[in-house]
Amino acid sequence: MDPTTTSLVDRPEARRAGAGREISAVRGAAGRRFGAFTVIADDHRVQIGHDLEHGSLSEAVIPTMARDLLDTGVLRTVDEFHGAVTALVTSREASWQECWSAYYASSIAALAEGRCPFSPIHDRAVTELVGTSALEIGCCFGFLSLRLAREGVDTVAVDLDPSVLRLLWTCAPADQPAPRPLCLDARATPLVAESADTVYLVHVLEHLDEPTGWSVVLEALRLARHRLVIAVPFEEVVVTQYGHVRAFDILALKRLAGRIEQVTTPGRARTRVDAYHGGWLVVDL
Repeated sequence: MDPTTTSLVDRPEARRAGAGREISAVRGAAGRRFGAFTVIADDHRVQIGHDLEHGSLSEAVIPTMARDLLDTGVLRTVDEFHGAVTALVTSREASWQECWSAYYASSIAALAEGRCPFSPIHDRAVTELVGTSALEIGCCFGFLSLRLAREGVDTVAVDLDPSVLRLLWTCAPADQPAPRPLCLDARATPLVAESADTVYLVHVLEHLDEPTGWSVVLEALRLARHRLVIAVPFEEVVVTQYGHVRAFDILALKRLAGRIEQVTTPGRARTRVDAYHGGWLVVDL
């Protein structure tokens, strides 16, 4: 989900967020009630209590966590939120890999069954595919890339954060097709031009300032053989607690479309913009 599209702590014993508070999660713990969770917190630690069965820990829980713990101010920063996700996933008596493998299996099922806010976004993204190969920039956990791979698409999953790529590499179901993970700076990759038929930037640009985002868009255009698919959330104001640094609406996407048309070979790029669970800009090359 969107609040976790950047770095996650990749060891269960390392649960300190950027502000230094220790984040932990305990099943059935007491504390002050915040929606689905109980909390004991001070300036040094946050203990999150929950009653979630291990099989229900999935991407479907992320919006509830954001509403109950991030939006209420229990967790102060997006880094603390990342630490809370890690703590919750690893709060069972099992190994790091067993915990995250269970999270992957549950999340794939929840997304496929339409129980996540991102389910319709992934569905739409798949329908926008042209060709037989795809490259997803800013893949995070890689759930969209995994979906594409299961659909028979030759898929590359790119992210700047090695910890999430490690999760994708080691904890995605071993009996299902998987994308090839690559740890790269998407502003300038070593990949050859037109590396994939379709390139995806799904809920990435809202996390990047305008100059950085434009550099990533230019690189995505270089890598796309036939189509670039951009999706963003629509927000009236920047939701900084989710790590967003700029807000988009339909007019902002149309301006971006016009800029793309200006920098590509005249007549080469055809763009279309619409709203569906946020905004979409599709560029045909």
